[in-house]
Amino acid sequence: MSEQADPLAQITLTPRGFAGVLAVLALVTGLVLAIVPVSVAHPANNGSVSCGNTFGGVESGALAEGLGKPERAEVVQYVDMCERAIGNRGEYAVFLFFGGLIAGLGLGVVRRVKPASPGSAHPTGPVLP
Repeated sequence: MSEQADPLAQITLTPRGFAGVLAVLALVTGLVLAIVPVSVAHPANNGSVSCGNTFGGVESGALAEGLGKPERAEVVQYVDMCERAIGNRGEYAVFLFFGGLIAGLGLGVVRRVKPASPGSAHPTGPVLP
């Protein structure tokens, strides 16, 4: 029987490559989570109200417009809900973005260690004249 190359070896990622894919995926996911607008539920019309994104914070004018003609207390409650929702999403976005950034930089800066071949090892014994 002849020795054939493993077909999976051609398409399998190395551990370093897999870590790179995860770092890029975390970086992009964190950025998307930061940019996409946050919404909270509005029970009156069985819909949701847009709060803004994590960069801009709560947009109270757009929030009041989305609620219709709310009273001041209702706007204050929704601003509080929006701030909490944006804060929660912001924590995940920051963790993923900076985690992916640090991992990517680490993979780019840290050198790979290649094992020495058996003939290239330095002699460990005393040097004779």
